[in-house]
Amino acid sequence: MLTEERQSLIENYVNQHELCRVAELCDLTDSSESTIRRDLIQMEKAGILKRVHGGAQSVKNFSRDVSQNVRFSLNHDVKTKIAEYAVKNLVHPGDNIFIDAGTTTYEMVSFLANVPDVKIVTNGVETALCSLNHGIETILIGGKVKDDTHAVVGQTALSQIKAMNFSASFIGANGIEENGNLTTPDPEEAAVKSAEIAQTNHAYVLTDSSKIGERNFAIFANTKDVCVIIDKLTSSQKKALPATINLEEVNK
Repeated sequence: MLTEERQSLIENYVNQHELCRVAELCDLTDSSESTIRRDLIQMEKAGILKRVHGGAQSVKNFSRDVSQNVRFSLNHDVKTKIAEYAVKNLVHPGDNIFIDAGTTTYEMVSFLANVPDVKIVTNGVETALCSLNHGIETILIGGKVKDDTHAVVGQTALSQIKAMNFSASFIGANGIEENGNLTTPDPEEAAVKSAEIAQTNHAYVLTDSSKIGERNFAIFANTKDVCVIIDKLTSSQKKALPATINLEEVNK
């Protein structure tokens, strides 16, 4: 297959699925992983797509949510390390904690199974099911369930959150802007995240470094309002963050 033909297939596939893995593109084009990675580098330089860890993301649509089955697989090792750090250092026996519907926060659940008498409140359907499977006392917030992220949102969810107080809230983010704004594509999910922060003693945003510099439609907080738990950053990544950020880096 000619390079031009292969890259055209890749462009169409990435734009259709919005986010995909290198392995999918190898199968699609019957090409080696090294060939696909070279293609992605060339295509990113041409502004056709954006490379992410383990795959590629469409630049055609503006910061739309990505389906759960893909989101859970991207940067999985990094997300697990961040989640483990959060549980071991920030959660205590008897805590009532809110875990939102992010994929990094979801990874906390298996580690929380070892924390005595912890209670989880969540708006994430997968998080609630996983918590129950680990024998953890769980409250799933009620409301409208989004088809793409399986997050519970809406006025019912907000009313329930505002009637509770949390020892700590653990929140996902899709983007961290240079001015410290924390963003997510959907205003309804942003409203839930803001409510979590308002009702907690300690607010932690769990995110990997690929989100630095990303700008999404809805702002839910600023880094001055929370503590950001993130993987080890390069010097250039640190320069892209506000100097006043409250940051904890997790060594890989």
